[in-house]
Amino acid sequence: MSLSNQNAIITGASGALGQQVVKEFLQHGVNVFAVARSKDKLDALQQQVRSLPGTMTPISADLTDSADVERAWAQIRGKAQSVEMLINIAGGFAGGKMIPDTSVQEWDRMMNLNLRSVFVVSKLVMAQMRQQQKGKIITVSALAALDPKPKRAAYLVAKAGVIALTQALAAEGKEYNIQANTIAPGIILTEANIQAMPEMDSSRWTTPQQIAVTMLFLCTPDADAITGSIIKMPGGL
Repeated sequence: MSLSNQNAIITGASGALGQQVVKEFLQHGVNVFAVARSKDKLDALQQQVRSLPGTMTPISADLTDSADVERAWAQIRGKAQSVEMLINIAGGFAGGKMIPDTSVQEWDRMMNLNLRSVFVVSKLVMAQMRQQQKGKIITVSALAALDPKPKRAAYLVAKAGVIALTQALAAEGKEYNIQANTIAPGIILTEANIQAMPEMDSSRWTTPQQIAVTMLFLCTPDADAITGSIIKMPGGL
């Protein structure tokens, strides 16, 4: 299961899930390009992981801005001849309004954060993976996208789009030994979610560590037969 000295791009690296995934991959000797909007948060994360076997390179970028993504990609390509893994974690949630009350601006924000960001990054990285004839792409959808509830349409549609995009990446990637899969968690055990939903039993939620370990496995040769899959991770819900 060794991934030592391989290169991975992890977006949304400064968030609660992203930080755990970065640490898990670094622990297994992966060279991680950690991408997030906040340079300060990336610098703080880099201080935390200095003792781990892999190396972390912070890349500050706004993934909703295609020009900024191009700049970040050029920066990565200047440091790495190959990219074996792309972990798309960047995204965001907004809800609380019925569809007639949802503004076009709110709709576009959810699409840009959760779906467009995955497309613009995957588009560039998959081109590189085609050339090298191998690669692993992982995205993060949401279990709720498979069972929509009221007052979160923009978020759910964007996350459903992530599933469709991932399956399209998998279909197009088969010819080039590229596997693409999506993780669909329930509620993730983060401090922000605990504060937002204090009435719920958080002991039943899916942990960032559980997701990180699953992502790591999907990047190994043992998972080469898995592609186009929705990995449901509801926890105890």
